[in-house]
Amino acid sequence: MQFFTAVFAAIALAAPVFAGPTPLRTVEKFNGKTSGKYIVKLKEGVTKSKVFGQLKNSKVTHDWKVIHGFAGQLSEEAVNVLRASPDVEYIAEDGIVTTFATQTNAPWGLARLSQRAKLANQDTNALTFSYTYDNTAGAGVDVYVVDTGVYTAHSTFGGRARWGATFGGYPNADGNGHGTHVAGTVGGSQYGVAKAANVIAVKVLSDAGSGAIVDIVSGLEWVASAVAASRRPSIATLSLGGGASVPLDNAVTSVRLPQVAFYIPTPMVAGLVAYLIGKNGNSSPASIAALLKSSSVKGVLTGLRAYSVL
Repeated sequence: MQFFTAVFAAIALAAPVFAGPTPLRTVEKFNGKTSGKYIVKLKEGVTKSKVFGQLKNSKVTHDWKVIHGFAGQLSEEAVNVLRASPDVEYIAEDGIVTTFATQTNAPWGLARLSQRAKLANQDTNALTFSYTYDNTAGAGVDVYVVDTGVYTAHSTFGGRARWGATFGGYPNADGNGHGTHVAGTVGGSQYGVAKAANVIAVKVLSDAGSGAIVDIVSGLEWVASAVAASRRPSIATLSLGGGASVPLDNAVTSVRLPQVAFYIPTPMVAGLVAYLIGKNGNSSPASIAALLKSSSVKGVLTGLRAYSVL
């Protein structure tokens, strides 16, 4: 009896131990409407051709350098292959983002409703504010307006605006108006802060004011290439956002050319934004703390401090 017990024990010890199946990587969900595409970031050193050969019944629609990855219409089988692959850093749903808008020259009542402190100007009919500025501000600087496009022929730009690129299959025009509004705030002769800056339209949003993250990433890649070629001081402004998106945040942080800055308003704050706003973890790309700074005017931006990195 002891002999058989010893034999069984020896067999048990010699039997191979089989590991369980490799757990599949979780697909990062987008909190909002999605396009049906997936964004895939590969680990450094992995060749894309190796991965592309594994994608059955799928179509790669975007192939990037700004992030080491791609996007496409992927079959369920392909998604699961990527989820199990050691070559993949992450897989994320492609989300739809929208423009941010702030009403300017609002009536007294709206202005009063938006803050607790009493308004300094109690004349409900007057628009008596003034703006003192350097009329050479922005000279020699290129501002890339990544938005719905820009009406570049508008007289307010004085020939300083031009079309750069379009992503998403849209016409080369601003049928929404948001991008032109942003560009006017940046460099328009009447309402612009930097009235001598050059404005370059990069259309990534539809005339309805929304667009896919994959097209925004492609737009940022184009901006990076254009700035590298021009070697001019440049700013990219993205007055858009939606749910948190790792791919979009990665694309913004990857554009690290010394002469590029980003202007990204937060959707939670209305008023004067002097530079870059971040520290809002629920919205991309406004959630990027590493690149973004913010500034406020005391008594004007009552909600800013909750999202400021200062």
